Amino acid sequence: MIIECPADTRLQEYLLKKDIHIFTPCGGRGNCAKCKVRILKGEARVNTMDRIWFSQKELEEGYRLGCQVFAKEPLTIEIYEK
Repeated sequence: MIIECPADTRLQEYLLKKDIHIFTPCGGRGNCAKCKVRILKGEARVNTMDRIWFSQKELEEGYRLGCQVFAKEPLTIEIYEK
């Protein structure tokens, strides 16, 4: 599923408002990596938990933990459905 996330938005909160649920068994703490998303357009900051779960190549390809993404600018995001 491809979604557009507006700027100045926490992705997980935005998705919940749209009744879109990503799998977050860790409660959004970034401890499980079950919420993998891919940034297709725009930039999302890489945080410590992203660095733990993804290789440098995956980070360069736009992979992030969906529960940790904060969109400072509009983003186009691919969400992997379970």
